[in-house]
This record gives sequence, C-alpha cells and structure tokens, in this order.
Amino acid sequence: MRSARSVLPICLVVVLAACGARLTGAERLEGIRALQRGGGTGGGATTGTGTGGGVLGGTTGPGGTGSAIGPNGAPLPGAIGSVPPGGNGGATDTGVTATQITIATASDVTGVQAGLFKSTFQAMTALTAMVNNQGGLYGRRVKLMLLDTKATSNDNNAAVVQACSQAFALVGSMSAFDNGGAEAGEKCGIPDVSAITVNAARSLASNVYAADPIRPDKFAIGTANYIKRTYGTAVIENAAMLYLNAGVTKSNALQRRRAYETVGFKFRYFQQVEVLEPNYGTFVQAMREKGIQYVNMVANYQSIQKLLKAMDQADWHPTVSDWDSVAYSQSFLSVGAAANNSLVFLNTTIYEEISSNPEMQLYNTWLQRVAPGAKPDFFGFYAWSAGRLFLKVHEMVGPKITRKAFFAAIKTIHSWDGYGLHVANDIGNKIQSPCFMYLVIANERFVRKSPPGRGFICNMGGIINT
Repeated sequence: MRSARSVLPICLVVVLAACGARLTGAERLEGIRALQRGGGTGGGATTGTGTGGGVLGGTTGPGGTGSAIGPNGAPLPGAIGSVPPGGNGGATDTGVTATQITIATASDVTGVQAGLFKSTFQAMTALTAMVNNQGGLYGRRVKLMLLDTKATSNDNNAAVVQACSQAFALVGSMSAFDNGGAEAGEKCGIPDVSAITVNAARSLASNVYAADPIRPDKFAIGTANYIKRTYGTAVIENAAMLYLNAGVTKSNALQRRRAYETVGFKFRYFQQVEVLEPNYGTFVQAMREKGIQYVNMVANYQSIQKLLKAMDQADWHPTVSDWDSVAYSQSFLSVGAAANNSLVFLNTTIYEEISSNPEMQLYNTWLQRVAPGAKPDFFGFYAWSAGRLFLKVHEMVGPKITRKAFFAAIKTIHSWDGYGLHVANDIGNKIQSPCFMYLVIANERFVRKSPPGRGFICNMGGIINT
C-alpha cells in the first residue's frame, strides 16, 4: 500500500474537526441538504443526523432495471435476488428480516471541515443501489442508514449506538474521531467493516475489520526505503516533518518518524503546526536555513496546500516533497503549479487508469447514477471495497446471516484487494499490505511515477513493529 502512512492522512483530517466543535441545527440541516443535492436525482439514500437513518427507496436502485455485474462480467458475489430453497431464515439477527437487511455507514460529512468523507456516503449509496437493482441479498432488500458523525467523538459514539440497535453491520465508515464509538461497537458486537480506521481504539477493537486495516503498532516501511534508494543518503539525512496539533495526527507523526529513522532518515526539523496557523512562511524559512532536502507533512490536504503556497512564495523547493494519500484528490490540485513535482503515495489504483480496471469502472458507473459528476477518491475507493467485502462475507455465510457467523467468516479472509481496486490486505489478521505506488504531480495532474505501467511496488520492505 502507500505504507502505513496512509493512516496519517486520515488523522490529519481529524485535526480539522476540533473536538469541541458544534454546529447549529440550521447548519447541520443545510449540510445534509447539500449532500442530498450532490447525490443527483436518482433516488439515493438520505442522510441520518444521529436520530434516524436513510433508506434507499425501492427494490430497484437509480438508473433503471438490469442486472449488475462484477469484474469480467461475473455476477456480483451474494447478490441473489430470490429467496433460496428452504427460505432465508427470516429475522435471523439484529437489522435482519425476511425481506430486508439494514446496514449503516457512519462518516464525517458535516462539521468544521464540510464534506470531509462525503465520498464514503456516495460509494455506499452506489453499492446499495447496485445490489438492490439486482434484486437484493437472498430475497432481502438492502436498507442503508447514513449516519453523519460530524467529526466529533460524541457524534461518532451516538451513530455507533444507533447502528448497534438498528443495523446488522456498519459498512464503509470513515471518521476522524472513530475512537468515539469504539467501545460501544465492541460492547454491542456489531460487525464493523470500516473503509479505513484512524484511532487505535477503533483499529484494534475485536468487532472491526477494515478494508484498509491501519494499526498503531504496525508500519509499512516500503515508502521510506523507496525514497532512500531513489534520492540517496544526503536527502534523507536532511529531512523535515510537520504535523498538525491534534492527538491522532501527532501520534501518527511520531510513529512515522520512529519508523523512518530505522532506515536512516534524520529529521533535522520536526515541527508542530496549529490547526488554524495563518503563517506558514516561518516554517519554510526555518527549513531553508537548515538545508532541508526532504519535506513531509502529516495533515489534511488543505494544510499541505498552505505549506506549498508558502514554499512557492519563498521560491524554496526541496529535492523531495512527499505527501500522504490524502493529497490524491482533484481538489488538492486547485493549489495550482505550486504542487508540481510533489510525490504522492497510494495503495489503491487510480482513477486516471479506469480504462484498464473493471472494478473501478463498475464503481464509477453506479457512482454516476447516484451522484452525477462525482469523482472517485481515496476514501471512496475503500468505502466501496468495504461494501464489496461485506457482500463477499455474506455470500460465504449464506442466507441465514448472523453476526456470529459473519465474524467467523471474515476472520478467514487473508487476501482482499477489492477485486483489483487496491493492494491485497490481510483482513482476518488486520495487517496492511506492504505494497504501494508513487504518483508525481506534473502540469497540475496526477501521473504514475513508480512502478511504471501498472501495479504496485512490493519489494521495498515489509511491515515493521512500532
């Protein structure tokens, strides 16, 4: 993957959402309406506000009729429209009836940073539409609850508590303060197939199996070795790392620093940045004076944009500017030429190569039906993958689905790549793949840098304990 560093991007986001932030009822309502407007007119799921979830209406999703298909034209796993011989077992567990199975996605959509993980709602709405369009799961229509966690621990906890009693599983969730619902989810025993986990409590909870299983005690060291081998000792011995002043962001920066130092990096500048810092010029000047040649920042992409603008204004350009997966967004490119020559690492495939990726084509087809004009992004990729993982496990268990049987099945999955959407992660053991790719921003566009052609780099080191 893009190395365990990807955990950072998410954490960075955490920063934006100051824990104590609260929105007025009018602000929350407007944010929800904006999301609904962004979803087009195809009849997607509605958002919940912590007191109620949305439902994808009808047994046929947006876009009309017709069977959805998987990669290479194969039927979707588990997408069985009719009740099997002998029945489906009826109400087999929480959130399951003879005609409906309820799942929930709990992500930050409103809050200080509006639309933070909106793409996870869109991806899960698209997946639900696709499955219902084919007839549902073993005679059950899928009901999707979209729970806005508003980038606060309290709202995350409230969403998980609601899902515990109303949904069979949490699927495709992404929240900067996901630790808020960690204890509640583990206590109630709800299967949690998150897109990506951010905080240690959620990552290591016994009920959580994320599509991108980031952990606080493991780190994929490949990206550090790649920079070392590509740019040399002089670069990595004159390194700088900045990080936003937020709990999870700081801890991620410390983890990365320790990991990178094991292969020879020397961070001559390790600097905390306040969330609302107005002047990045002082950081740039300090790095210039120290002769820094490698720069990395553990933050949301908006903060990285501020740093790039300050670097550009000072006409200071280190040998390597290396950013997390959070920078893989069309919105990041709005910073303009200042981003050129930046490196971005990923452990997913990229939208720019959609013509050769059947799964991304499938995802994008349904995404356009529920959110016309939306572009797949890093968080959406993993939300879609989490949904597909849920379908696979459901198929393994069969029609008489229970939470206990679901856990027993998902623990046996040790290589999951979302049908070619990302690197193959060990879901059952909660271990990321060591594989990754690097992009470079050239002419204000994302371009594959390494490996050339296609695929991922997998021979630059494995997973180390931190």
